[in-house]
Amino acid sequence: MIVSALLACTGAPEVVPAVVVTPPVVAETPVDGDVLVIALPMDPGNINPLVAPYALSGMISDLVQPGLVRRKVDDTGLSYEPNLAASWTWSDDKLALTYTLRDDAKWSDGTPVTSADAAFSWELIADPIVASNWAGTAKHIASIETPDARTIVYRFTAPKNPVLQQGYTMRGLVSKAELASADRGTLRGHPSGREPVASGPFMVSAWAPDEKIVLVPNPNAPADWKPHLSRVLVRIIPEPATRMLELHSGAVDLVMDIDPSEVPAVSADPRLSLVVQKAAGMRYIGYNLTRPMFQDKALRTALTESVNRDALMKELFSVDGVVHAQSCIGTIAPTLGPWYASDVAPLPFDPVAAGKMLDDAGWKDSDGDGVRDQNGTPLRFQLMVQTGEASLQQIAVRVQAGWKDVGVALDIDMVEPTRFSDRAHSRDYEAILWSFGANPKVDPSQEWRSDGPYNWFGYANSDVDAKIDTLVASTDLAASQAAAREMQAMIHADQPVTFLLWEDSFIAVDKRFHDVDMDTFTALRHLERWWVPKAEQKF
Repeated sequence: MIVSALLACTGAPEVVPAVVVTPPVVAETPVDGDVLVIALPMDPGNINPLVAPYALSGMISDLVQPGLVRRKVDDTGLSYEPNLAASWTWSDDKLALTYTLRDDAKWSDGTPVTSADAAFSWELIADPIVASNWAGTAKHIASIETPDARTIVYRFTAPKNPVLQQGYTMRGLVSKAELASADRGTLRGHPSGREPVASGPFMVSAWAPDEKIVLVPNPNAPADWKPHLSRVLVRIIPEPATRMLELHSGAVDLVMDIDPSEVPAVSADPRLSLVVQKAAGMRYIGYNLTRPMFQDKALRTALTESVNRDALMKELFSVDGVVHAQSCIGTIAPTLGPWYASDVAPLPFDPVAAGKMLDDAGWKDSDGDGVRDQNGTPLRFQLMVQTGEASLQQIAVRVQAGWKDVGVALDIDMVEPTRFSDRAHSRDYEAILWSFGANPKVDPSQEWRSDGPYNWFGYANSDVDAKIDTLVASTDLAASQAAAREMQAMIHADQPVTFLLWEDSFIAVDKRFHDVDMDTFTALRHLERWWVPKAEQKF
């Protein structure tokens, strides 16, 4: 599994691939009782939904301080369902979205959740002093109105794709009463980041940093949010091997970062269910297009056609003979239905054709040293790879061997995470091997638009920019999806990166838990509904 998908902050909003679950047999009526023990690889830091540092932080935050709506995967790729909001309506011009809060929404101190909390939460997101993860969305909202305690009106600066537009409004709410006088510059360290007043089904009762977090039912949660479980214990266990030992011993019930090598043991354990997240993350080799060498599309195409992706997937991503990966043509997952360009075929593995392309581009081995050259410049460059993920280095070594066969000399540059990030953002590299997590964006402008802040490659195509603008601005969902498909085809034709593969990821959960609901957004979806039959309860 791509652990970075658990650790990375996530942008708003996202479309996600489906999850395949091996469900337990559901008994007739839910009952109360028992404890869910979760193992996480690191402390979540804080669970303030406006400044939470990691995806796993947000996973817990959603249980304690949820938003007005919750994302869900459906036939359209992504839509929303009620959360703290009972309902919502769009204006005819798609410039205003009006929410009505649940009339039974309360904070754990017994006070009602009001529109003032929603407006205050957005005020914090928009305040540059807070430095919220979602501050970039502020430019899309012109104003927020609160005509009464249960009504919130978001007015947008321009009409856009409604899926994208609604995503700007979905972040968790914080209590105005709790944080109105807090120092906005230090919210990440505020005590409420670890034990906030709660509006969700759970509240934090204890947090020992780098050791454990204890969640208990929120006594003031709405009746349909009352959890069946009496407690949730989150244990911080950094070592993967220790997490697996605790899982198989029964001391842990849920692990979200199962290595493929551990899948046979999980499958063979009669106590455990295996959850497979299809196409949960993708791997790619990106080229620094500001370097003259990589401005040649023929070179980039030849490099892609010199990578044997089928062999790569079979060797590194097989479990009991089943390959848990598939070839990649872009950053939108193949499980996303109408958003995905299913008619775009991956480039073939064809080293002969790749060699001819290199010959035609003037890259020939003029001195017989096994490395092609052009005007005295050898076809040699560095591939920057982050340390800490063994699969990345394994991919790099196999790519290096494949490129050597066609006369390309590749040097692998292993870089520690902080330095890797700094160099990627400043384009201080020649080529880069990295991953996108399980969250292809509805708005791909950050990665692929010429001025995108995460366009690390220096990719610029005015036709792609125009297609992205159409994707973002169209209020017609079908038109947005068509633009997304056309955008993928255009980027794939340019080959600014070598798209390698989409890989599956794996979660293990004890079978005694029933009504388990997971998607790629969270492994704890509707945790208030999970329950254990009395005969199987351990606590």
